[in-house]
Amino acid sequence: MTGYSKTLQNANGIVYSLEIKGVNHKYLNVSFSLPSLFSSFEVKALPIIRDYVKRGSVFVKADIRGEFEADLVKPDIALAKAYYKAMNTVKNELGISYGEINVTDILSIRELFKMELDEEREQLIWNGFEKVLEAALHEYNSSREIEGEKLYEYLKGYIDEMENLVKSMKTHEEKNREKYEELIRERIDKFSNIELDRERLEQEIIMMIQRADIGEELSRLDAHILRARQLMESNEAVGSELDFVFQEIGREINTLSNKSKIREVLDLVVRGKTLVKKLREQVQNIE
Repeated sequence: MTGYSKTLQNANGIVYSLEIKGVNHKYLNVSFSLPSLFSSFEVKALPIIRDYVKRGSVFVKADIRGEFEADLVKPDIALAKAYYKAMNTVKNELGISYGEINVTDILSIRELFKMELDEEREQLIWNGFEKVLEAALHEYNSSREIEGEKLYEYLKGYIDEMENLVKSMKTHEEKNREKYEELIRERIDKFSNIELDRERLEQEIIMMIQRADIGEELSRLDAHILRARQLMESNEAVGSELDFVFQEIGREINTLSNKSKIREVLDLVVRGKTLVKKLREQVQNIE
């Protein structure tokens, strides 16, 4: 299920900007865009995100600014001396006599400057980030709940229609069985000039008619529809189980397609297959 939130908060003189985007995905896949200084926050943030989101491809983008930046950059004096010494060595070895090595030459070396946070300040920044993250996740889930209400109505409508299809199929159950028996006897009549064991033949006909009975599939469809309704009323993450239930409904519909011998049932089966496709497409949006 898609979701979005954007949060801007100030805590202890630190400004946190946090954006969360989520799209449909079979599993939970979280990616981050954080300043390199706070890359360790990703590991701490993952368990929190998992508490709020069970499925989806989630992207978390954050920016953190504050007074701590004033003394964030630390020069590596020892490394600067080493570079200066190396530069002079090159100059002397090559016999370069003009120009002096100046501070601009030294400052152009990026490796001489590092951003470092002491442990206490990093923990302070994390404490604020954790609170902002939870607030953003609350907002993110609120946006998904709005979409979820619409999705619930779609699924409910499809399931209601599927239930009505099953009820209609039940009214044609006896006619379908009679049609199947008629087709079998017609085919047997074509071999009337062949000597057959009539008693054994009657037994085979009865068994074939029983196998052609669609009552068992219709009963299982009733059970699957009931289970789907129960899952849709649950407050738990049911997307995976709902997907399985809709898959099973599809299997029963396919079996009915093979067993159906009258146009009335076949027309209903075609509509049933369309509904299963819609159900399985929409369930991918459910956590």
